[in-house]
Amino acid sequence: MSILTAIQYKPRLATCPADVSDNFRRCGSLVSQAGDLGAEMIVFPELAFTGYSFLSWEDAVRVAERHNGPTFQRMVSMAKIMKCYVAWGFVEVDGETLYNAASLVGPDGELLLTSRKMNLWGNDFLWATPADDLPGVVQTELGWMSVVICRDLTDKVPKTRNGVFSNRKVDLVAAPVNWSGTGFPATDWMEFAQNNSCALVVANRWGMEENRSFQHDFGQGGSVVIGKDGKPHIGGLKFGDDSVVAAMIDL
Repeated sequence: MSILTAIQYKPRLATCPADVSDNFRRCGSLVSQAGDLGAEMIVFPELAFTGYSFLSWEDAVRVAERHNGPTFQRMVSMAKIMKCYVAWGFVEVDGETLYNAASLVGPDGELLLTSRKMNLWGNDFLWATPADDLPGVVQTELGWMSVVICRDLTDKVPKTRNGVFSNRKVDLVAAPVNWSGTGFPATDWMEFAQNNSCALVVANRWGMEENRSFQHDFGQGGSVVIGKDGKPHIGGLKFGDDSVVAAMIDL
């Protein structure tokens, strides 16, 4: 049995690296809560420390980082101190290209994998390039692990219609999302866990976000840990508030 946690959090839309750092600092009490629970995995939302509502490449590039950038270094320190796996979403820059990406580091601080979102949604289309490659899978002490970003969890869209893992074994998937759709928990999430016989840790954000005159309402949020049987666990969840969702799951 492993203790898996999802951080539900409302970031402030970042316009510079200092804003990204400030969003990370504001998560400190949530990280401490996860540590007190004995978390073996901590998952943060999609674009966790930048916010989501970028209206152009120029908006997003101001807070973009390489895969080994400042946020990565913060996550490495966290993983080492807490001796756990950590996954988070960020704006990745590679040359002039931006991706909606998410990374996973291990308890020793090693970068295990970085996934890039394939099926873009909403504001993604205004700045991000869709990935061509399926998420990787890496063997760890908790089993075979991966990171899948938001809309890539559904098999109803083009690039994942034939399944994210293409018959590859996976035991545990970190899922950073900014999911504002109706219905909680989403049936896509539970079907994903059952279809892949894996546990799924969905870390969602919540609340209103504004960029100039544009407003995006992410609603009350809703984060969840789902077992291999598709059963959802929402212990610790606070709708419309920052919170830590935790569950002890058989992997």
